[in-house]
Amino acid sequence: MVKHHQVDVFISGAGPVGLVLAYQLTRLGITTFIIDAANKASPDFPMYGRACSLQPGTLEIFDRLELFDDLAQEAHRRGTQVQAPVKLLDFVLAEKAEDDHRITASCAGSNGEAIQVKARYIVGADGGGSTVRKLAGIPFVGEHKDQHWVRIDGIVKTNIPDARTGFGSFESRTYGPVLFVALDHGATRIGYVLTAELFEKYGMQMTQEQAVAEAKLAVAPFELEFEEVHWHTVYGIQQRVAETFVDRGRIILAGDAAHTHSSGAAQGMNTGMHDVSNLSWRLAGVIKHCFKPEVLQNYSEERRVIAQRLIEMDKTISQLIYGVKPKGFEDRPEEPSVLLREYFKSVGGFLSGFISYPANLLNDVTHAIPEIAILPGFRSEDVPLRKPGIGPTVTSTRLHELTRFDGKFKILVFAGKPTMSRDRLQILRKQIDEHDGRIAVAAEFLTIIAGGFEGAIDACLGMRKFGKGYFDVDYGAHWKYGVSQERGALVVLRPDGILGVSAPLDGFVDVVVPYFERLLMSTLAKQPLLHNVTAGVGELNIANESSLESGKPVNGIVA
Repeated sequence: MVKHHQVDVFISGAGPVGLVLAYQLTRLGITTFIIDAANKASPDFPMYGRACSLQPGTLEIFDRLELFDDLAQEAHRRGTQVQAPVKLLDFVLAEKAEDDHRITASCAGSNGEAIQVKARYIVGADGGGSTVRKLAGIPFVGEHKDQHWVRIDGIVKTNIPDARTGFGSFESRTYGPVLFVALDHGATRIGYVLTAELFEKYGMQMTQEQAVAEAKLAVAPFELEFEEVHWHTVYGIQQRVAETFVDRGRIILAGDAAHTHSSGAAQGMNTGMHDVSNLSWRLAGVIKHCFKPEVLQNYSEERRVIAQRLIEMDKTISQLIYGVKPKGFEDRPEEPSVLLREYFKSVGGFLSGFISYPANLLNDVTHAIPEIAILPGFRSEDVPLRKPGIGPTVTSTRLHELTRFDGKFKILVFAGKPTMSRDRLQILRKQIDEHDGRIAVAAEFLTIIAGGFEGAIDACLGMRKFGKGYFDVDYGAHWKYGVSQERGALVVLRPDGILGVSAPLDGFVDVVVPYFERLLMSTLAKQPLLHNVTAGVGELNIANESSLESGKPVNGIVA
């Protein structure tokens, strides 16, 4: 008997990428069915090493997904149940299907039971050997490097200074950079290069005893004893990227299924989290018939460029770790270890997760205000703001706290000093009031006023505020974003926190409206909507006038 399921998105792979994608899609009202070939909750599941480093950019994503505190507290939140062990056998993409469920995935459970899942989209988050990618026939372009590394996890006793402080490495004359990472539950990860001489001696069949013996030599003159060994491996390096991350508009790749490289820069899981951050809101918006298909296809354009850039960096990093001077460094007199430190410093921002995207459909450089300090395609900077109110009970907040990853664009109204910018604010107010509500489906407004003011936001502006209002007491937000206190500005943030476009305060009709018209479905654009802009993407709510802080909805848009 076949078990049948019907969902919006079928996800193959319940590692960090698949799980966080399922979490975010569930938050956005999208149904998912997620499987994994392995039952990782089983006590019989074999121990093996997993990603252990979270870069600052990934922590920022978790914060704006409202996951950071839960993860820090080791809490667990159930949104969708992982089906495991379940193996994906095949899937078919139909040209047409009822209710647009064009994907039919055939799976097998551990006891041989047949499972069939109908979905609108399928996401391969199933690692470097991705079944989804192989079944789709998507080429995985790149090479396998003739370099091998060793990793060992276990409980150790050592006199290495600060051995439990976190993530670090030191240089061995014969083994190259030796990785030393404090893991959870008192465990430690040790890694070193399996040089050509050692590989000739041991090969891929290097035993646990041999790996431990070489690890002791690698950390000399420090002492090292393994009280327990949880896992060890010898692995080669593959540097590959999928030819596309979105195939035929319905088959999507993320994480290692889309790109793979060495672990030298601790980028695997972190890059996968950026894939999820870039993908989830697009997928939800397209499923809800809010965004045009081009918005989803743009995921492949943006993330593939980043993956290719990462792999080029990884080629340099992995060779330097291996003790070889790569192209461009051949004539440098310094040792590879010195060059490695120098190179890490030069690409530190990118590796930390603070990336940027080129001009494209979503990053409108053409109409951006030249003086704005953050260009379209770059991440939005976090800045402190003050909530409205009087007296010592007033609490502060942060822009990133106010712009969580909830699937919505954010239109930041940098009001400047209202006494100086009121003429432009009045034009903006008029333009919004006369708009027909198309943008309200996908965006919400947020007003930032330069300086402090003890009173209501509306009174400070001299008109109804644009969404919720906050004070930039020390002018730091205006300064960091390069906004004039006299002229103000409009800044549109994408749902993943990337700046999409900027405009003058009076440029709502000329810049902001055309920007959204390029993204929104034309059928949505023709609908006059009484809609509270704080609703999720594609959720069409009839706003109760008395419940709106910002006042009466005018011609369908509340701002």
